[in-house]
Amino acid sequence: MRGTGVLRTGSGLAVKLDPPTIARMLRFSAVGVSGIFVNQGVLMSLHGALGLPLLLSSVVAIETSILTNFFLNARWTWRADLEGSLRNWVRKALQYHAATAFAALAGNVAVLVALVHLFGIDYRIANLVGIAAGSGLNYAAAELWIFRKVPRRVS
Repeated sequence: MRGTGVLRTGSGLAVKLDPPTIARMLRFSAVGVSGIFVNQGVLMSLHGALGLPLLLSSVVAIETSILTNFFLNARWTWRADLEGSLRNWVRKALQYHAATAFAALAGNVAVLVALVHLFGIDYRIANLVGIAAGSGLNYAAAELWIFRKVPRRVS
């Protein structure tokens, strides 16, 4: 089929690269960029301006960007139809948070702290490297678990 390919990862994960998937990846990337601005803004406000500890500032910045990214991704990237079901919103938010928090906290914080404390890299640059480290995992979790299309049962 023309315009369709398959992206395979080293772990055996395959993502179909058709036009709707590519559009979703681009929207996800745009939301991710907005999350970087949220993350950096909160981190620089808490640590840079207020002098709060780097680790605490980083965790709060990540949490804030996770929440804003969830709502943007749910409504725009995957156009999730969650109206009328608070339970469904909460379930999806918890799934998104779990997947993203794992990647962000394990990847972002670990990379940030390691680059700053072991290599003396500026915390703002280290934070951007940490964010990049978890992006692929975040997309895969959202696409394959959180917002995947489940066939509706016909009764």
